[in-house]
Amino acid sequence: MQFIVTPGGDEVATMKPAEVLIMERAMSRYVLENSDSNIAVRVLRELASANESREARIEEEVERARS
Repeated sequence: MQFIVTPGGDEVATMKPAEVLIMERAMSRYVLENSDSNIAVRVLRELASANESREARIEEEVERARS
């Protein structure tokens, strides 16, 4: 994972796809064991969304390469 500071002062974490999958699995397990943890549910939702976006970009690139 790498952290980048934006010009506005925000901090953004970037991750390799494999790291996202590992985090998603870990958070899924944590949420199953601690279902009342709102922050864990939100983090899991964000990780899943990031993974879905990555998959969509890959599919778009594959389609462009086929054309």
